[in-house]
Amino acid sequence: TTTTPHPTTTAHVTNTTKHVTTAHVTNATTVHVTNTTTAQNTTTAHATTTVLPTLTPHFSLPNTGQYNVSLKNVTCIKVTIGVQLSVKQKAKDLYFNIPPDETRVSGKCGDGASWIIFKFNSGFVNFTFVKDGKQYYVSEMSVALNAMNNLGTSYRGTVNHMKLFRTTLGYSYKCNSEQIVSFSTDSLHILIVNTQLQAFGVPGGKFGPVQKCALDSKFIVPILFGISVFILIVAVIVVYLICRRRRFVGYQRI
Repeated sequence: TTTTPHPTTTAHVTNTTKHVTTAHVTNATTVHVTNTTTAQNTTTAHATTTVLPTLTPHFSLPNTGQYNVSLKNVTCIKVTIGVQLSVKQKAKDLYFNIPPDETRVSGKCGDGASWIIFKFNSGFVNFTFVKDGKQYYVSEMSVALNAMNNLGTSYRGTVNHMKLFRTTLGYSYKCNSEQIVSFSTDSLHILIVNTQLQAFGVPGGKFGPVQKCALDSKFIVPILFGISVFILIVAVIVVYLICRRRRFVGYQRI
């Protein structure tokens, strides 16, 4: 699958309903997309009309979906993720949550570069993975969104030359924290939640050992510090009460 290049911009990373979709890649030019939770049946094609979504001003976290890209029944990319797209229009933030049950995937399994495209009825999101020595990372994200709020014009953005979600080969990247990547075009942003991903080999179709993101660690450290302070305070109180009791017993003996 070939994605259309867009102007390079700078990415700023600030910080459940499950549905599994698998793309089976048979060669470099043909992609067969199947849904792993739905039996394949022969159906008659009918003409359908695509209904574009209306972006909402109300924020809500997106549902989490599970997606795979496979070559000859061997999984090369595995992603669990919730995705929300947001745009700023007339000084207002508008949101669109990508629905996992209406999302199809396609992609490519390569030696040095692989990608996965999440396609829904009003646009797509693309992640490009690059292998770098014993590590891999997402080097490019591209987004397109059509909506009733902006008929005739697509919200589009691309950021590249990045090294997002850097992970050791054979390991999966996992981040429970919310992460935002910003595009300058149309004030477009992508929010990802409940993220776990792995590329360039997923033995048995299962995630490998986990490497957690730094954002999760930032939340853990204050919690551990708070617990340590609480334990220290309790210990001081206990020692004080013991010493006071001993003094009181001593006074009684005198």
